[in-house]
Amino acid sequence: MKKRNSAYLILEDGTVFQGFSMGKIGTTIGEVVFNTCTSAYTDILSDPTYYGQIVAQTYPLAANRGVAPDTDGSKIMSNGYIVREWCDVYSDGNEMNLDDYLKSIDIVGICGIDTRRLTRYLRDKGYVNGAITDFLDNKDKLLEDIKNYTISGAVREISIKEPVEMKGENAKYNVVAIDYGSPRKQLNAFLLNGCNVTFVPAFTTPEEIMKYSPDGVVLCDGPADPDDEPLLIENIKKLTEQGVPVFAIGLGHQMLALAMGFKIVKMAKGHRGSNQPVIISGTNTIMITDQNHGYSVDADSVDSSVADIIMTNINDNTVEGLKYNKFTGLSVQFTPKGDEDSSTGFIIRDFFKMMDGENNE
Repeated sequence: MKKRNSAYLILEDGTVFQGFSMGKIGTTIGEVVFNTCTSAYTDILSDPTYYGQIVAQTYPLAANRGVAPDTDGSKIMSNGYIVREWCDVYSDGNEMNLDDYLKSIDIVGICGIDTRRLTRYLRDKGYVNGAITDFLDNKDKLLEDIKNYTISGAVREISIKEPVEMKGENAKYNVVAIDYGSPRKQLNAFLLNGCNVTFVPAFTTPEEIMKYSPDGVVLCDGPADPDDEPLLIENIKKLTEQGVPVFAIGLGHQMLALAMGFKIVKMAKGHRGSNQPVIISGTNTIMITDQNHGYSVDADSVDSSVADIIMTNINDNTVEGLKYNKFTGLSVQFTPKGDEDSSTGFIIRDFFKMMDGENNE
């Protein structure tokens, strides 16, 4: 690996990790979080749920596969990237290495730090702001900026601006999906299983949504605080009164809970990674799920006359799934897969049963 310029990760309490510059040289500020996935780093960097965050990869070696030259870097959402080590030797000479890729998309990164120590720090401290920088000459001013950093207006910033029509395979259902800043691939489970999907901006009114004559409405995932935009909560409440089945994922799950009068709590550590264990209530069935969030539905606030808790996280017993009784609705904290072999595929099929008018007890 070629000679590197020094770089620093500084956290809001003044803790400093010294390493080497990776990607664009400069300074970036964000909420520092870690991800336990072992691959697909380009997907992580472009995931809208990482908007405003600096992502640390817990797996010690990143990018042992290079980046294809035609990879679209225009949708990168994270503010920075942290790895222990990255690979710069590939079998395909046409691929870019991680360093060059980050430079091409103007993302500041750092490598060569003890990411295991950082992960333990973040697990102990919870939510921590930080910065990656190439100099510490004005450390006091940088610390002030770090402490004042907040993520706000994320949904408004990254939601699509115009509706997008998507045709599914052998379509039987007409679904409207509301974009709160979710990865587009989250809709594949619907498109591949008999749904035409109309993807609409976050602030589309309930009246406009109903003009599409949907068989069901999907509240998609997204970043940041679920009560950041009160108007979205009001719109969701109105949608639940339209007699159309509602299915919610991630941020949509949290906002639907708020619309029903439940409480949301900020988690001590959050769930980030592809290995979160979820158990189906009343069974011994466990699913390994992909999650990235820092808020959860307060279990004590869930009114059983309105909804039942149908899934919980094994690690911390937080709410992972709700089935609503007051209207036809289902919500999960994680992203369910749509294929037959997936342990979470039944969730999508349960939503289809709701659109078919089945009670689905």
